[in-house]
Amino acid sequence: MGGFEGADHVNGHGQPLDPNMRNGHAVRFAEDYAAAKRLGLHVVRESIGWRIFEAGGAAAMLSLQAQARAAASHGVQVVWSLMHYGWPDRLDPLARPGQFIDAFSWHCTRVAELIADVEGPPPVYQPINEISFLAWAATSTELIHCCRPPAPERGPELKRVLVGAALRGIDALWSVAPGARIVHTDPAIHVEPPLGAGPAESEAAARETASQFEAWDMLCGRASPELGGAPRYLDLVGINYYHNNQWEHGSQARLHWHLQDRRRRPFRELAGTLWRRYGRPLCISETGHVGEGRGAWLDEMAAQVADCRSRGISIAGLCLYPLIDRPDWQDAHHWHHSGLWNVPGADAGDSTRSLCLPYAERLRHWLKALDAPSPPFTASPTDNPMTPLIVFSHLRWDFVYQRPQQLMSRLAAGRAVLFVEEPVPGADRLRLERYSPCAGVEVLRMHVPGRATGFADEHIDGMRAMLARHLVDRGIDEYLLWFYTPMALPLARGLAPRGSVYDCMDELSAFDFAPPALIAREDALFGMVDLVFTGGRSLYESKRARHPHVHCFPSSVDHAHFGRRGVADHPDQAVLAGPRLGYYGVIDERLDLALVAALADAHPQWQIVMVGPVAKLDPDRLPRRANLHWMGQRRYDELPAFLAGWDVCLMPFALNASTRFISPTKTLEYLAAGKAVVSTAVRDVAQQYAAVVPIAASADEFVAACESVLARSPQEQAAFQAAAAAVVAATSWDLTSGAMHVLLERFDGPTSARPARPQWLPAFTAAAATKPAAVPTA
Repeated sequence: MGGFEGADHVNGHGQPLDPNMRNGHAVRFAEDYAAAKRLGLHVVRESIGWRIFEAGGAAAMLSLQAQARAAASHGVQVVWSLMHYGWPDRLDPLARPGQFIDAFSWHCTRVAELIADVEGPPPVYQPINEISFLAWAATSTELIHCCRPPAPERGPELKRVLVGAALRGIDALWSVAPGARIVHTDPAIHVEPPLGAGPAESEAAARETASQFEAWDMLCGRASPELGGAPRYLDLVGINYYHNNQWEHGSQARLHWHLQDRRRRPFRELAGTLWRRYGRPLCISETGHVGEGRGAWLDEMAAQVADCRSRGISIAGLCLYPLIDRPDWQDAHHWHHSGLWNVPGADAGDSTRSLCLPYAERLRHWLKALDAPSPPFTASPTDNPMTPLIVFSHLRWDFVYQRPQQLMSRLAAGRAVLFVEEPVPGADRLRLERYSPCAGVEVLRMHVPGRATGFADEHIDGMRAMLARHLVDRGIDEYLLWFYTPMALPLARGLAPRGSVYDCMDELSAFDFAPPALIAREDALFGMVDLVFTGGRSLYESKRARHPHVHCFPSSVDHAHFGRRGVADHPDQAVLAGPRLGYYGVIDERLDLALVAALADAHPQWQIVMVGPVAKLDPDRLPRRANLHWMGQRRYDELPAFLAGWDVCLMPFALNASTRFISPTKTLEYLAAGKAVVSTAVRDVAQQYAAVVPIAASADEFVAACESVLARSPQEQAAFQAAAAAVVAATSWDLTSGAMHVLLERFDGPTSARPARPQWLPAFTAAAATKPAAVPTA
C-alpha cells in the first residue's frame, strides 16, 4: 500500500495547507497511480480534504470522480479519507457540534454518491483520519489552528464530537454503499515511565499509553455508549506507526529507534494488543522515515509484519507514507525527503518525480519476500483465523432488527458470516443477490423461479448450486453451519461443516401458516447438530430433553442503542399529545388486537402508537381509532426516538400457541430506555420480569396497570428505574454472543482437536463444487 499526504487543515500560523497541490499530485494523480502500480502497490490512501473539497464546489466533485476513474483504470484500489484534519471555515466542532456532525454526514453522503457513479472495486472509506491524534493536536499544540491558545481540557470534548461525526458519517456512507469497508486509523503508541519511577508515575505512563484506545473504544461502543458506537462500526483498524511513536512520560523524550533504546516495545507487541482487544483485521495505514533511513525503516517494519503473521496476528497491509515527498506543516519550505518519490524542483514549480532508488529496492525485496501483491481489502470481510459461519434464516436481514442481527453482527467481529435468507420466488431465472449490511456479514438473497414460498423443496437444488458456487468463489472450504429454521435443512445436504448449531429462537411450528414439514425437519435437525441454543427459558424446558447439548440464551439487550438518554422525540409522533403509550415489533397473530382496541377505547385521551410491519394479517382488520396510530415498519435506528416520547411501553401479546414459548426482546429494550412496561401474562416475562413489569391477565387489568404506571409519583418512578437498571445490567447481547463464541471455539482448532463431525452426506468439497455452472449475481 501507499499513501498520498492529504492534510488540509489550517496550521498554527493560520496558513491553509494543500500538500497535493504543492507536490503536483492534485494534477498528476493518474501518472502517480500508474507508477505505484508498476512498483507493485495495488492499494493507495487518498485524502479528499473536506475543507478543500467544499471550497472547490463543482470542480472538486469532477476532480474526485476523475481520480476514482483513473485509479480504477490502473487497477488500483483507493482508501478514501473524508476528513484529514481540516474542516470548512464556517463550522466549529466545539461551539456548534450538532451543526458540525450534520454537515459531515452530508459530506459523506455526497462523496459516496460521487464515487458510486464510478465503476471499480467496492469502496473503502476512512471517515476521519486519526481522531485521537487530531483531538490532541488541535487542543494541546499549535500544529492545528483550532484552539488558540491551546486548551488541553477541551481535548476529550473534541474527541467525542469527532467520534459522533464519524459514526453518523459511516451510516451515511452505508446508506449509499452498503458494502463499503470502513477503516479507522490512529497512532499506536507506547509511553514508558522514567527510569526509577515510582507507582504514581508508572500509573500515569500506563494511562497515557491507554489513551490511544479511546477513539476506537468509543467507535465500537466499549466506551461512551451514549454516542451510539457499536462493534459493526469498527471494521478495519488502521495503525499509524513511526519511529517516534514511543516516548518517556513527563519529559516526552523519544525512545530512539536508531539508537536501539532498550525500553522500546517491538511493533508486534503493540499490534498484538490491538488484535486481542478488538479482534478486527489490522493494517499499518501509515509508516515511513526520512532521508537515508527510509529503506532501513521499511526493513524493520516488514520484518515486524512477518513476525505478526507468524504469531497469528492479522496484518492486512503495510502502507508507505507518503509516496510523494511532502512539505512540513509549519515550515512550508522544508521538505521531509520521506517519499518513495522526491520532488526536488517543487518550490520552483517543477513537480517532476525522482524515484528514491534504495527505498524502491527494499520495497521490491519485501513485496517478493512477503508475497504480498494482492489487494488487502478484497478478501473476506473478516480476515481472521476463526471458522466462518454459514447461517440459514427464515427472517430477512433487513426485516425487523432482532436476535439474528444482534448476534451475527457481533459474532462477525471474530469470524466471517454468510447469512443465507429464505429465497425470493417469482424470478425469471436463478439469481444471487449479495450485500454487506455491516462489517463481517455478507447476506445472500437467492431469487428463484416458481411461486412456492420459504425453503420449499422445488427451490433447494438451485439454491444449493448457488451456495456451492459462492463458497468456491470465496475460497471457503471450512465453515460452521447455523440454523434459524429447520426448513433449511435440505439446503445443507452435501456440506461438510466443522460444526453446527440450531439457534431455536421461537417455536415456529406454532406460528400461523407453519409448513407441514417443519416438525419432521426439526426432529432431523436435532439429530445432526452439535449445539442447540434456545431463545428463552420456556423453549429451553421444551427442548432440553431432545439433545445432549442444549443451552439457554434468552433475549438480551443492546445497551448502547437503547440505553441512551436525552434522545429527541421522533418527528412522526411529536404532534401527538400525551400521555403516549407505545409498542414496536411485528404485528401478527401474536398480538392481541382486541386488547389494543380496548386500551384505546378506555381512555380516548391516551395516544396509542403502534410501530412495526404487519405480517400474516389483513391490514384492513386492524382496529381503527382516532387515538390509535399505526406507524408501519421503521428502521432499528429510529426506535430510540419513538421510545423517548412514550410514557408507557406496551406488550399486548395474545395468549395462544404462538406466544407460549416467546421471550420478547423488547422487554429489556424498553427497560434499558428507562421506560415503564405493562405486559400480558406471557410465561417468560411473568417468570423473569414480574418484579419490574406489571402483568395483566385481562383487558381490564391491562388498562388498570397502565393507569397505575401513569399515576406513579416521582419517588415511585425513581425506584422503578433503579430496579429496572439492575435487571438490565445483568445481560447484554455482547455477553450473550461472547458466551456463544466460547462454545463455538471448540470447532476452530486443529482437526484432531475437534469433536466428531455429524454426517451431512454427501460431503461437500471445493473440488466437487467446481461443477455448478456460474450463477448470475446482483
